[in-house]
Formats: sequence, structure tokens, C-alpha cells
Amino acid sequence: MFTYLKKYIRYILTFRYIRLISYWSAKYLHNKMKEYHKKEHDTDKYIKYNRYTYYYGFQIIYGGINKFLLLIILGILLNILPQFLITTISFVLLRIFSGGLHFNSYPKCSYISLLSFTIIALLAKYICLNQLASLLIFIFVFIIILKYAPVEHPNRPLTSVEKRKFKIIALYLLSTLYFAHMFTYYAMVNITISNSIIYGILLAGLIATPIINKLK
Repeated sequence: MFTYLKKYIRYILTFRYIRLISYWSAKYLHNKMKEYHKKEHDTDKYIKYNRYTYYYGFQIIYGGINKFLLLIILGILLNILPQFLITTISFVLLRIFSGGLHFNSYPKCSYISLLSFTIIALLAKYICLNQLASLLIFIFVFIIILKYAPVEHPNRPLTSVEKRKFKIIALYLLSTLYFAHMFTYYAMVNITISNSIIYGILLAGLIATPIINKLK
């Protein structure tokens, strides 16, 4: 009984259920695509769809949903849900185009992501930044993106045209987020909102640096 419980807890903590659900989804979609192709072409021959591609795609989708739900739960438990959401949105908007650190396993990525977002959400709520500090963070991240972005994913190399495009979009988004921070700060909407935007920007900039990217 104890051994079974230990295995079950380990199964949950290592997020193996993500792989299992992804496998089921990939298998189902693969079979459906085969049936569709047979029906459309009225032949026993069909295109060999790559089940692994589906599996990889579903892992990304379900993995993202899983991390988001865990962030919501943590945010509610720690009473920092608004800070969690805003820092995450600011971070993700930049991360999409600036790139950054990628870990070699989903559990490691999940736990470090949860820890990082928890820290910056707590900082956003309890440590307020003045405008000088916010400006220095903006300049720091601007330089990082200008020099190093986009940081390529190992499985998704970029062409020179794509790199230039991503860099320009990342700089544009960074500027937009900074102006959104200033608006919320001077409009006195909520100081933690403006704080959360800056902390999200800072995290996105940090993971794009060469030093952080050596951590796998």
C-alpha cells in the first residue's frame, strides 16, 4: 500500500500525466487523420502522419495549461493572484519574441518557472520600485534584447530575416509594456500593477542573457 502510494505521488510530482494525456491525444488525432485521408482519397494508401509531432505539440499545449493552472492555485493560496497574472502576461509577451532559457525536462522547467513567478509576484506586491529603478530595468532589458535576442529554441532555428523581425517586435513590445507601466504608475491605478509589469519585463530580460542560458 505504501509503495503504491509512493509511486502515485512520484507520478504526480514528475508530471508524468502530461505525457500520458499527450500520448492518448496524439494517438487519437493520428488515427482520425488516417481515417480522413482514406475516406477523401478512397484508397488504402494514406500519408504517414508523424505521431511524434502530434505528441510533441500536445505536450506543449497540456504542459502550458498545467503550469498556468498551478500558477492560479499558487496565486490564490499566497494571495498574489493579480501579481501572478500581470507578471506572467508581461513575461510571456516578451518571451515569445525574445526567446530565452530552455530546460531539458518538463518537470525542471515547471518547478523553476513556478518558483521564479512566485518570487517576482511576491516582489511586485511587497517591494515597490520607483521610476528611476524602473527606467534602469527598462534600459537593461532593452540592451539585452538588442544584443542577444531572439534566443533560439534548440528545436526551432530561425532564419536571419526571422531573427531581425523577432528582435524588432520584442523591442516594440518592451516599449509598449514600459509605457503601460508608466501609465498605471502615474494614473495611480494600482502600484502593484505597474510593479508587476516591470518585474515581468525583468524576468524576460534575465532569461535571455548568455549567463542564464548556460543553465540547463
